[in-house]
Amino acid sequence: MSSPAPPPDPSPVYTLGKLARAVQRQIEAAAGGRSYWVRAEVAGLKEKGHAYLDLAEDRNGERVAVMRAVIWKDKLARIRAELGADADAILKEGVEILFQARVNYHLVHGLSLTIEAVDPTFNLGALERRKQATLATLRQEGLMDLNRLLPVPRVMQRIALVTSTGSAAHADFTRHLADNEHGFRFHVRVFNTAVQGDNAAYELGRALARIDASRFDVVVLVRGGGSKLDLEAFNDLDLARAVARLPLPVLTGIGHDVDTTVLDHLANRAFKTPTDVADHLVDHAQTFVQALLERMTLLRHRVLSSFARRRTVLLARAGQLAHAAGARVRRERRLMDTAVQVLRTAPLRRVRQVERTRLEDARATLAHDAQRGLQMLAMQLRGMEDALGLLRPEKLLVRGFSITRLHGTAVNDAHALRPGDEVVTTFAHGSARSTITSVDPDG
Repeated sequence: MSSPAPPPDPSPVYTLGKLARAVQRQIEAAAGGRSYWVRAEVAGLKEKGHAYLDLAEDRNGERVAVMRAVIWKDKLARIRAELGADADAILKEGVEILFQARVNYHLVHGLSLTIEAVDPTFNLGALERRKQATLATLRQEGLMDLNRLLPVPRVMQRIALVTSTGSAAHADFTRHLADNEHGFRFHVRVFNTAVQGDNAAYELGRALARIDASRFDVVVLVRGGGSKLDLEAFNDLDLARAVARLPLPVLTGIGHDVDTTVLDHLANRAFKTPTDVADHLVDHAQTFVQALLERMTLLRHRVLSSFARRRTVLLARAGQLAHAAGARVRRERRLMDTAVQVLRTAPLRRVRQVERTRLEDARATLAHDAQRGLQMLAMQLRGMEDALGLLRPEKLLVRGFSITRLHGTAVNDAHALRPGDEVVTTFAHGSARSTITSVDPDG
């Protein structure tokens, strides 16, 4: 029996450290000293002085790459400063970022990336692209002008306020509305909702769905300032559809001086800040009051003219009545004179009786006709006085309205005013003198 053949010469055996160093040398030779622009999703993030990230790439719903990354403390401070108010919205889980990094291989910790910079325009560009895509969809569906073309009520006092309760936007809007110089009263009901964050669009939609259109005149949607990326909720397609289909006009005060959102494009009117929305509601009410006062003044003038004409007619009729009564008395006297002549042969006592009877009848008839005429005149005069009483400006002032006069003439158009003009505002109790500092004819 022959002995077994000896095994072939074994391949070289490496220690783990030796193999790791070999891999390290290869990586350093290929990528050492170079930086790369990389696009990846932040799958995980922890900050403990430094920032530790788990990066991932998905394709067709399947994860195709995973790698760890770190941003050292000094770099993190610089990156946050460059990102500004958008830092927290960019450096968070679930957001795809574009960053510059170096490739590292550590013998213990393995392959990783050291991030040196993050491009803020990448995320803002993606936000703008999504916004434009949403607007294009809304145009195709014919929803862009639905809310903007809704008729605006003459008075908007019943307000459905959609915002975060207790926020600066909530406080600014309600305080400015309540402290208006005209003393107008508004009824505000708050529909509390998140206005930023991952669930903001969903919560905003639920808040809008709770509004009973029959109980309100207008919907006001406001938020305070913040990151541009925080505006993402106001570009949501489903939320935009809900706003477009609301049966009430929507006023927005999103709180951004430069950027507009999809909801701003859809709204009946869009304003920069919550305070601007409150100013608009107050100005709208004052415009209505001025128009009402102007119409009441015109109506009062017409009633006074009509009263004067009817008074002239009534006085003429009273004169005619008095003339007719006098003519009738004279006619009766002539009849009595004739009767006296006819009855001269009758006993004197009989003549006196007939004369007295005719005279009393004539006096009674005259008194009755005159009394009826004067009563009709008095009733018509009282009716006119009551109508005039309703048109007195004091009646309107007691209800919270005011009258602003320039040189004694009521002002109903901002075009009539110039900076420096001195105006007098009359209230139910007293008046106030003020100087115009600025004029906004467009409200």
